[in-house]
Amino acid sequence: MDPAAERLAPLLGQLVNYERSRPDRRLWDLATMRALLTREGAPPAPRPAVQVGGSKGKGTTCAFLAGLVHAAGGRAGCYSSPHVTTLLERVRVGDADIPVVELERLLRVLLAAPSERAPTFFEAMTAAAAQWFCEQGVDLAIWEVGLGGRFDATTAMPVDASIVTTIELEHTDVLGDTIAAIAGEKAPVIRERGIGFTGTTGEALAVIRAHAASVRAELRVLGEHFGVRGVRWDGATARGELWLPDGRALPFALPDAAAFDLPALALAAAAFAHVLPDHPLRLDPAPRPTLPCRFEVRAEPDGEVLVLDGAHTEQSLRAVAAEVRRRWPRSRPVVLFGSAAGKRWQPALSELLATADGFVVTAVSGTTSEDPAAIAAFLASCGTTADVAPDAATGLRRLRARPGPRLVVGSFYLAGEVRRLVDAVPPPER
Repeated sequence: MDPAAERLAPLLGQLVNYERSRPDRRLWDLATMRALLTREGAPPAPRPAVQVGGSKGKGTTCAFLAGLVHAAGGRAGCYSSPHVTTLLERVRVGDADIPVVELERLLRVLLAAPSERAPTFFEAMTAAAAQWFCEQGVDLAIWEVGLGGRFDATTAMPVDASIVTTIELEHTDVLGDTIAAIAGEKAPVIRERGIGFTGTTGEALAVIRAHAASVRAELRVLGEHFGVRGVRWDGATARGELWLPDGRALPFALPDAAAFDLPALALAAAAFAHVLPDHPLRLDPAPRPTLPCRFEVRAEPDGEVLVLDGAHTEQSLRAVAAEVRRRWPRSRPVVLFGSAAGKRWQPALSELLATADGFVVTAVSGTTSEDPAAIAAFLASCGTTADVAPDAATGLRRLRARPGPRLVVGSFYLAGEVRRLVDAVPPPER
């Protein structure tokens, strides 16, 4: 259990938490968030600021952007979700989570303010982050979208640049069941007369372009206006050249890189160069953020490796599978998988079938979960079998009974729970 969440439960427990209840339609808008930001005594929203939306890669892009600020000698305030270990990691300044006593103070003031509707959990956390970043005097505020974009609480924040990473079929019950519909919900993070940076392609990019034109915003596209080229691998370090919209081409070296990190680095660097043009852009080496459960590789006592990743969409699991093959070309991983309810887990899980040597499936705790028996039945229909574990702890034990590499995917809730289990009780030597 997270001690911070326990301490704040009397405050946050009274708020609707759509991350856990997973509604099948949108039940929120920007009015309450805007009222919170303009309440009596509220400080102005922190500037400069960047908002990061998209289907996958948001958290990594935010972390790279924050790392570039720190490498330049500044301090970034980064608001992200979901959290893996503690609620406090959602609100960070520099390398430090917000202290629980400060978050408690901010929430008490926010929740005491008169309003027509009580804020949701996410709205309250967003407003608290805004005030904390102001109090700390950050050089850049970074806002990761929670869901969609058009009506996400972070879209109430004024920003100086926006990023849309990728678009996939996800949250289809709320955002729409086509790429075009989902892109239409995410595109509004690009503001009127603002500037946007995107890694989207195809139909999604067409929607993003149309939105940018309709709001008279500039749009910079990965691969057209900026990107990476000449990538080569020096052991675990990716080296190459990063070219920017302003015409510069800079050498970069990214230690302990995954191939799917490179678009995130390029998006972050392009936005950084625009928003903070007077700050040095340090890319050799580039700051390598350490993010829990984003292809987090843990050494196991028996010499194997355990990889924790919250990937749960087709594209993200395809990227994870490719990275596993690149790093361990002679081995096939055994996979512990679980899915929150409402996810497109069948096509997502299909991306692992050719890579995995076996599966263990379990329920996801902390939110509504897909039935592990249904997942096992699907795997059986695909010609493979899976052990069904009653909980994550049992699933981890069964995973460790097999040779590695060992891979935990399907949900940040599952990856985070396994991470806590690994950190809490060291496994016995085999």
